[in-house]
Amino acid sequence: SRLRRTFAYYLLFEAAHLYIRCNPVFSSEEPLFSQGYFLGWLNTVAIPGSVYAGLNWTYSLSAVILVGSSLHEPRSWPAPFGKWKDAYTIRRFWGRTWHQFLRSTLTLFGPHQQKRRPWDRDSSSDSSNPKLKEREPWVKSYIRLCNAFLCSAFIHTCGDVVLQFKIWENPLTSTSPLQRVSHPNIIGFSIRFFLLQPLGVLVEEAIMEARKRLGLKKGMWVKAIGYLWVSLWISYSAHFLIQDLKNAILTAYPVPEGRGAGVSVTVLERVANKLFGIDLAAAIRSWLAE
Repeated sequence: SRLRRTFAYYLLFEAAHLYIRCNPVFSSEEPLFSQGYFLGWLNTVAIPGSVYAGLNWTYSLSAVILVGSSLHEPRSWPAPFGKWKDAYTIRRFWGRTWHQFLRSTLTLFGPHQQKRRPWDRDSSSDSSNPKLKEREPWVKSYIRLCNAFLCSAFIHTCGDVVLQFKIWENPLTSTSPLQRVSHPNIIGFSIRFFLLQPLGVLVEEAIMEARKRLGLKKGMWVKAIGYLWVSLWISYSAHFLIQDLKNAILTAYPVPEGRGAGVSVTVLERVANKLFGIDLAAAIRSWLAE
């Protein structure tokens, strides 16, 4: 089962890189949504999707090798990400679906109890002690949440610093000897996205509280609206981050003229060309040009 997932995640990883390379948006400073809403949404999820698939297939392959060689037990390799069906609120998206890798890291600092996820509201899952089953105060829960996102913002800012050092290594170009030029400063561009997330949680919890006060029952329609809300919120708030990340990568690693961003040729292209005689890159470019 895990071997099949490894293969599926690798195909998704390759597909995301192929799309990024063939789309001219990723090799220019054009806005992600300059190609319309649907492609704008696809452009926004392409880079996180490649990260998601890349982490999954390398993690799963490592698990297959180490468990198959009896060096590790299967329980030593839990799923790196949670289930997408749990992501019908922003709190659940981050706590149960996305942030599995960083769960312990994000609880190193701040008012977190041991083995607690900062997004969980219940004070404990231990049903043997009634006192531990009490719901913690909302303010304390929200402080934990904000602290988790501050830690996440700090971790991602370290990535900004890495890109900044690479930008400083690039030579400066000037069209005039009298023109004073300097390297752009990109440190901190990723902070806004993570600081926006507690605001989204605040909005959704206010709406959920209003639903309870109105006596509306939680059903499938509530989850359906929740999935739509999460997809709209994450895509809206993430597109600022991905746009700035794309521009920062282009500044740090300029793309040669006539070449798309990303790797040169994917394995997916080679297989499609050899087995079916299809040029996937040309087909995608033709589709994007329509």
